[in-house]
Amino acid sequence: MNRAKYFTVLLSILLFTACVKDVDFTGAETAPKMVVNSMINCKSDSNLLKISESVFIYSDNKPKIIENPNLQLKINDIPVEIKFDHIKNKNSYYSFNSQLLPGDKIELSGQTAEHGTVHGVDYVPSPPQIKSVNYEWFTGDDNYSYLRTLITISDRPSSKNYYRILIQEKTIPDYDGAPTEDELEWINTEVYIDQEIVFNNIDGVAGDSKFNHTYRIFPNDLFQGKDYTLNVYIRKDSGNPWGTLERRLVKVEIQSLTESLYLYLRSVEIASNQDYFQEPVKVYSNIKGGYGILGIYNPTEKTIEPEK
Repeated sequence: MNRAKYFTVLLSILLFTACVKDVDFTGAETAPKMVVNSMINCKSDSNLLKISESVFIYSDNKPKIIENPNLQLKINDIPVEIKFDHIKNKNSYYSFNSQLLPGDKIELSGQTAEHGTVHGVDYVPSPPQIKSVNYEWFTGDDNYSYLRTLITISDRPSSKNYYRILIQEKTIPDYDGAPTEDELEWINTEVYIDQEIVFNNIDGVAGDSKFNHTYRIFPNDLFQGKDYTLNVYIRKDSGNPWGTLERRLVKVEIQSLTESLYLYLRSVEIASNQDYFQEPVKVYSNIKGGYGILGIYNPTEKTIEPEK
């Protein structure tokens, strides 16, 4: 047997052995933890908290509904009433009403005899400033028509800021008895970001950046304290086709995110798209004593009606 064939056979044996070898888990089973998730829209008068249970992955036990988690919510150290809302898929939802302002401190705690005490804190960010939204049509390599939106934002100076972009559409038909603009709902549309540099300048991107930006979030690293124009676009027929008798409204929304919310969303993006041979990604949590995220965002929006 020549040297090349010898090494080929040896490598095959090693790979086959590695594939069939069993490894027994010898670690200790961790106790169930309380999971708290809430992404608070500070422009909304009502928000939800989701409470669930985290069970060790190798356990024979299944997650169960956490009853009476003894939740306490404070805004600027003042207690706020929390009401039970509903249960869905073994998740318990609680609601609270508030009118939040930039700088407000939100503090949440919960406790059960089985899960111990959890605690989380976050602060309301300042709203983003949208100076203008301009647009232009172009035809892509796939022969589809696209609407480029050029969104100029003013970044707050002397701070690390985090943003998210959303674009929604609304088609208003023109016929007798058609629903009015107020009666129609906004529909989320795909936001293409491959021509915008801020999304390709974020640490932790692996592989095709298009698939590593699920939430369209970005920091102000490239334009701290300055005006910046985002170059993103949507496809013309991403929702219903634009008919000749229809009006089409496009709503651009920029959200200011807290650092905790940004780190949580970014870690979820990377964990969802990471290469199997990379170091494992730990999803960010700011809930002490448990898991989850207490995060806040502050949105600003601007609506345009592009000419066809």
